[in-house]
Amino acid sequence: MYQKILVAIDGSHCSDLALDEAIGIADVCHGHMEIVHVVDSGYELTEVRAGLIKRGQGLLANAQAKAEARDVRCHVLMVDDILTLGDIANQLRQVAQDCHAQLVVVGTHGHRGVRRLLRGSVAERLVRQCSVPVLLVRSVSEI
Repeated sequence: MYQKILVAIDGSHCSDLALDEAIGIADVCHGHMEIVHVVDSGYELTEVRAGLIKRGQGLLANAQAKAEARDVRCHVLMVDDILTLGDIANQLRQVAQDCHAQLVVVGTHGHRGVRRLLRGSVAERLVRQCSVPVLLVRSVSEI
């Protein structure tokens, strides 16, 4: 089974569901989780970036507390690389590779049509780039 599970969080409802799913899998498998938040590098203003970093730290602390409440071992990581220019999927793929993840769990917003074309899909790019299984978690309202 999966001993090393990476889960990406961004504070959205679907990433909360992905975190719950990853915690459940790690609990059953007695695995270890890597909880990752990638700071969107599209912002260069110091005040904006500082706010995004602070928010990310809060998201990671809450996710860690949630995992530990279920006795799931975890490590949290914030990726804040301004040089990535918003390529969140590639950052997650790299972290998965570096930490030797056996499964990646990520929420998907289920965007279709013009919204998907304009925003792109981190989840879709991650599925295409990742060399390990990727579990996509969507909320019931998005199905």
